[in-house]
Amino acid sequence: MINSPLVTVFMISYNQQDYIIEALESVINQNVDFPYQIILSDDCSTDNTQQVVTDFLKDHPKKDFVNFIKQEKNLGWMPNFIFTLQKCQESGAKYIAMCEGDDFWTDKNKLQKQIALLEKNPDVVLACHRYQELYNDGTKLECPFFRRDFFQGNESFKFDQQDFKEFMRIQTMTIVFKSSALDLNLRKKYQYYCDTHIKHHILDHGKGLYTKDFDAIYRIHGKNVFVSLDERKKIKFTYDVYKDLIVNNNSTGYKKLLNIAMRQRIDSELRTKSNNAIDPYYLGLIWQQLKDTGSIPLFFKNLLKGITNFRKK
Repeated sequence: MINSPLVTVFMISYNQQDYIIEALESVINQNVDFPYQIILSDDCSTDNTQQVVTDFLKDHPKKDFVNFIKQEKNLGWMPNFIFTLQKCQESGAKYIAMCEGDDFWTDKNKLQKQIALLEKNPDVVLACHRYQELYNDGTKLECPFFRRDFFQGNESFKFDQQDFKEFMRIQTMTIVFKSSALDLNLRKKYQYYCDTHIKHHILDHGKGLYTKDFDAIYRIHGKNVFVSLDERKKIKFTYDVYKDLIVNNNSTGYKKLLNIAMRQRIDSELRTKSNNAIDPYYLGLIWQQLKDTGSIPLFFKNLLKGITNFRKK
């Protein structure tokens, strides 16, 4: 392992034998002028992920950069996520970068650029950038997820926690943050603790900086933990995360995103199910929406949609 790294890179894997080497190569081949290391925790994969990584590292000239941890039993995605972040903090690195095992970086200078920005801007605790989604058919989609006018002709813009609440979507493989801004003990007050909570609380300590660079790929495939959930569970989890932050941290700035998530849940039920007006699940959704928004007209509008959907089918 590297002594006194400036940066420790967080990596996790589970059943990603087809993707993990591309991810690992993109991180281990970074061009930097500072010491860094990688902590990769595999969550007891049942495919050949562990063997593939072991074979890759065996004779690699930078094998000492990597601390490869093979979990003896499956912890689950979020427990392994937290375990690895804790190991990154324990490394003593000033900064933590992130890249999950099915994503990858596309610029060998990504770390160098982001660390330079963080060192130059003491008010910034988190650096991130644009990215692309990669689909199984090879197509790519550019994903900025912010208002384009925020750049105002510049190569980057700074944002705060309120901006994050209102409109930001930051993918994990794009970020580098100050280790001192991470407090994993906060997870104890939440029910649906995940990377959104982590990014939120990092921004308790300073600003974020978003650059124009498309320096990473978020891979969309059937084995992705979140993507593989069915639509109902996926949208519900998004809703539950925002509700968690509102209820348990009084982060009312997430109400807009909470209401969007609920609209998506209701629209999904109308699109994929029939007999909504007599479906307890659908009725429960529109009742919860009424409690969230206080809008009686919206309640009756969606009730009518459920009745109309029943008549059509």
